[in-house]
Amino acid sequence: MKSVFMSLTALLVATFVLTGLPVFAQDASEAMTDEHIARIKANCQAAMGTIGRIHAYDAPTYINRNQTYFSISDKMMARLNARLAVNRFDASALVKTASNYNDTLTQFRSAYKQYDDSMADILRMDCKRQPVTFYDKVRQTQEERRKVNEAVLELKSLIDQYEQGVESFQIQHAAQLSGVRS
Repeated sequence: MKSVFMSLTALLVATFVLTGLPVFAQDASEAMTDEHIARIKANCQAAMGTIGRIHAYDAPTYINRNQTYFSISDKMMARLNARLAVNRFDASALVKTASNYNDTLTQFRSAYKQYDDSMADILRMDCKRQPVTFYDKVRQTQEERRKVNEAVLELKSLIDQYEQGVESFQIQHAAQLSGVRS
């Protein structure tokens, strides 16, 4: 989670370097001034270097998170749900949470793909020749990164919800579970 926030912060810093102003201070409908365009051109190399480092850092972070999220779904949630079903326990709340988790995992993967494609597009751009397009693409990429972060937060929330569901299930079925273990 910290790495996502650190990368997001770095992307915001890159935008700050390009414009000299916080992103939220510029209205999207506002035309860029010659001063902003000149600043983007002047800081092009530094911005591209920062964006390149963010892009390189994000790939292994995504791979690790995706593997972890998949393992939670496949090795923990699915197996526990199947075992409870085989033993004829009502685990419908856990199954629903696991289903929501899998849907959100799909959203996470899709959002990251869009974000990664957008980052690759930025790195192929010539920010000195196309400063306005470059700036607009960076802003679009920030929005795509926000969607990735929202999916990460939702996955964490669903993991917590599933854990609470397991604890609740344990409490409700303590007597039956102790009989199964014997």
